[in-house]
Amino acid sequence: MPDQNQRVNSRLNNRKKKNNTILNVLIGIVLLLIIVVIVNLVTSDDDKNNSATEKEDTESVSDIKDTEEVTEQDKELTTEEIEEDSEQNEPEPTTEDTDSANEPDSSTNSSLVTTEESGDPNVESVMVDSSWEPIGTSQDGEHVSSYDKDSVDWKEKVDALAYAANLDPSSMHVKFLGNGGSPQKSIGTVTSKDGSEIYRISLEWVEGQGWKPTKKEKLITVK
Repeated sequence: MPDQNQRVNSRLNNRKKKNNTILNVLIGIVLLLIIVVIVNLVTSDDDKNNSATEKEDTESVSDIKDTEEVTEQDKELTTEEIEEDSEQNEPEPTTEDTDSANEPDSSTNSSLVTTEESGDPNVESVMVDSSWEPIGTSQDGEHVSSYDKDSVDWKEKVDALAYAANLDPSSMHVKFLGNGGSPQKSIGTVTSKDGSEIYRISLEWVEGQGWKPTKKEKLITVK
């Protein structure tokens, strides 16, 4: 009997050991599975975070590019608006401006002007302008030079003096007007209204065309 009990106990012990071993193995497998699951979850979260970060970075770069493009478009629009405003606000040329533009510039005639020397100490400069033309005349028939202040010839002489002096006849003072060395030549001295400009001008009669300036001397004083 004792031997039979020992065998039974031995079998029970072996069975317990076997059951314990199986249980330990199962527990180990379960723990391993838990660890694998945890690792997968952590890895998945990291991947999601990285993807979210990359997406945010990409969106930020895209936003910056969009902002830069919008800014450039705004600049272009602003430039175009400024140009359009400038064109709209630019005054239209008036008739006077058009006429002025069509008139020959006196500076373009500078090559037609020559200067001469003078031995007269009262003469500041002597000028001859080849662009001077006869001023025209209303006189008919044979010309007779007149120094009567009420005559047409006198008036035309004064107009020729004003033309050469570039002064307004109504505000110009005639200090002297007389014979210039022959019946068809005259010479006159004129000043501006304030007396700051003094000129001695030589005139010559052109048949059928009137008096033409031939020389202009700028004087220092009236004598």
